[in-house]
Amino acid sequence: MDTVILKQIIPKIGRILKVFREKTGKNQGDVATDAGISVSMLSQIERGQVSASIETLIAVCAAVGMEPSELFKLVTGDKPVRIHNSSERLKTEVGGIRYEQLMTSNHGTYQAEMFLLDVLPGCKTALSSDGHDGVEMGFVLQGCAELIVDNAVYSVKNGDSIWFNSNRPHQLFNNGKELFRAVWSISPPHVDYLGSADPERSDSPV
Repeated sequence: MDTVILKQIIPKIGRILKVFREKTGKNQGDVATDAGISVSMLSQIERGQVSASIETLIAVCAAVGMEPSELFKLVTGDKPVRIHNSSERLKTEVGGIRYEQLMTSNHGTYQAEMFLLDVLPGCKTALSSDGHDGVEMGFVLQGCAELIVDNAVYSVKNGDSIWFNSNRPHQLFNNGKELFRAVWSISPPHVDYLGSADPERSDSPV
């Protein structure tokens, strides 16, 4: 398997398992015990830091009440048409930033990811100090913000469309008084944006 694709799949497996674990209300200790692995191992799987064996993934799936086939379908996206309802979307919220994955595609050269981005007033996304491969596009649904790309500041507001090369340092700051909301797209998909909304980290998409 292509190394780039593998790097995208491993974190995605972890994110999906974490979402299903949280839906059950179980903590990592509960799931680790049920799956017969250490808490440290489960933590590494959820953070995409280890390539777990098939046997381990099957055990974790059983512990969170998920069919292994469902996990692999969510990861590979092997359907000709995929429709996600709101209950199936991966979500995270940290430090006034909310990411909700709308759709992702890892098919060959047509790789992209789309999500709903909310930034509360006075909050900012983590500074992507070194940037990352690809391009980003957005459409502002509500509010206004400052988009900072390579130290240049751009004002964006409701109705604006945005494009930029994401290999440059970038950050989004809600300098307004209301919620900033946008539909955002990254191509190729970012490796770990659902786990990177923490303002202290430097690997979030915007």
